[in-house]
Amino acid sequence: MRSRDREQTRRRLLDAAFVEFAAYGIGGARMERIARIAGCSAGLAYTYYGGKEELFDAVRSEVVDAAAVEFDAADLPGYAARWYDRQHEHPELARLATWHRLERPERISRSAEIEAIRRAQDQGLVSQRFSAEQVLVLVLAIASMWSDAPADSSDHVVRRQTVQDAVRRLVEP
Repeated sequence: MRSRDREQTRRRLLDAAFVEFAAYGIGGARMERIARIAGCSAGLAYTYYGGKEELFDAVRSEVVDAAAVEFDAADLPGYAARWYDRQHEHPELARLATWHRLERPERISRSAEIEAIRRAQDQGLVSQRFSAEQVLVLVLAIASMWSDAPADSSDHVVRRQTVQDAVRRLVEP
């Protein structure tokens, strides 16, 4: 198989797996269904990724990179609004993150963001009412609170503003 064909097959498998894992999680996903959607055999899917766990890891790694929004500890309300927008535009990202939390409870390292918040707190830009770790968790929770709302929701603008205002009030010194 040519290198280009292998890469196209890998891409189709990742795309199909993203949809499958967002809908069913690791436990409910089926390699046979992923392979069928990707237009290849289940055997080939196992050859590329070894199994669901490895394929989930590959999808998650790719999604984390694609879903990233600019983090700015000095503008946590803006960060929360951008994260809300990303989830509103792509609700499957929030579903995949939920499945990850449910089925893979290990923590994701957010040490860079926590350290940036700590520095912003030391500079008086962010309140010290909560630890940097708590601030980050609260900001992410606020940004995600409507992640299951319909994408065509007419309340989008109001919800986005609510997210931004709530985070602003949370972090204001």
